[in-house]
Amino acid sequence: MKHMKKRFLALVLTAATVCGASAQQYRTSYFMEGSTMRGYLNPALRPDRGYVYIPVLGTTSFNFNSNALTFKTLFYPVGNDGRLVSLLDDRVTWHDIEPNLKPMNKVGFDLHMTLLGAGFYTGRDFWTIEMGLDVEGGFHLPKSFVEFVKLGSQSSAYSMGGLMAGADAVMNISAGYSRRINDELTVGGRVNFKGGIARANMNYDRLDVTLSGEKWAVDAGGSLALSLNGLDVPTDAEGYVDMNSLDVGNLASNIRGFAGFGMTFDIGAEYVWLERFKFSAAILNLGFMNWSEKHSFVGRSEASYDFVGMRYEYDPEAGSWESAGGGDFDFEEFARFRETTGKTRSKMYPGFVLGAEYDIFGNNLLGTGALFTHRKNEYYSRTEVSLSATVRPIEWFTASLNYSIGNYKNIGDNFFNSFGFAFNFHTGWINFFAGTDFLMFRFNPQGIPVGQKVVNVSVGLSVPLGPSPCPRHGKC
Repeated sequence: MKHMKKRFLALVLTAATVCGASAQQYRTSYFMEGSTMRGYLNPALRPDRGYVYIPVLGTTSFNFNSNALTFKTLFYPVGNDGRLVSLLDDRVTWHDIEPNLKPMNKVGFDLHMTLLGAGFYTGRDFWTIEMGLDVEGGFHLPKSFVEFVKLGSQSSAYSMGGLMAGADAVMNISAGYSRRINDELTVGGRVNFKGGIARANMNYDRLDVTLSGEKWAVDAGGSLALSLNGLDVPTDAEGYVDMNSLDVGNLASNIRGFAGFGMTFDIGAEYVWLERFKFSAAILNLGFMNWSEKHSFVGRSEASYDFVGMRYEYDPEAGSWESAGGGDFDFEEFARFRETTGKTRSKMYPGFVLGAEYDIFGNNLLGTGALFTHRKNEYYSRTEVSLSATVRPIEWFTASLNYSIGNYKNIGDNFFNSFGFAFNFHTGWINFFAGTDFLMFRFNPQGIPVGQKVVNVSVGLSVPLGPSPCPRHGKC
């Protein structure tokens, strides 16, 4: 039981460290006129040239945010040489871990990759077409669950309600259009066609575990939703899911197409006032995402039951907890879901963007801007206000530095402030963008950021397609 519990927690925590690399926010690039990525936050904004994305390398962006879990929370130095080991190591005590955890430890992450894409001008009009992959997810980990994993039967009762883990993978094909109405006003829109690849979500609103002799009594109330074209969920004679037979590798190899479909719309506008002031606004992600009942499984755990686990006693000579008998742990007994009726879908939430920029010298050399963004998905919401300075010393290079304050509300009102930095080379033969909304200042010897609850990095690479016929500071 000890090893099975640790394996389960290790899987969850590994997802946190691996998926926590970067973001879909792009706000540092918002005022960078050469960037091809600024249009993700406002479809009215367009780069100074058309472009073709390098296949697979077009844009890549990851995001990780948490209210408690950082590299320092997950790994601890031990021994005289200070070697780092995970919190699951027996040499790391609960006394070491407990002060670093919140009552509910929450993580959200997302990934965006543009696989193919292009943008091109036709007079005043600018068109884009892209195909990309979007993955978003998160988990909620009660402190009591980590304690259950570390201490086992040292305590006789655990309340782990709120335990949740989930992720969605969606293929996105989008078509965008913006038009320069006159020298002051530009409007734009984008339609996104979504093909659902896979969805998994497990959520316990109630999960109480009590030790009675050599058995654990479980009182559970939770739901399980799976969607996949080719999904084959193994069940026993009573209709319960065989959790031990749910193999992620086998499920992925059985994908035969899309398991769901959706559509969203983005609209935006930019207005130039007195040639030196720019005001912009956008509404994003208006639409729906439904998963086919034919390719979905919905289960419910609403029962009280027992499972036989292994008992542990503390051995002072060994300095660890040792097996004191009992049966083998069976995850199927612990997490029991029976198929029920119901639809599975991804909730869609609109996003909002407001921006303002002032050209200080009137020659496009240095601009200062303010940006408000609000984005939300099933796993977290992100609201930020940032101030930026954007410099364009030469025609083919732009850099931006910003300072932001914000809140990740769905992960425990995690207020933060951060600096972001980005640069963009947009010459006649290459357009390369790299940036982060959260500069990282502390790294371990392996180059991994430590102590940061919010981390992101975005990069983009494309080949330009000639200059814009409607330059920002010229006439069409």
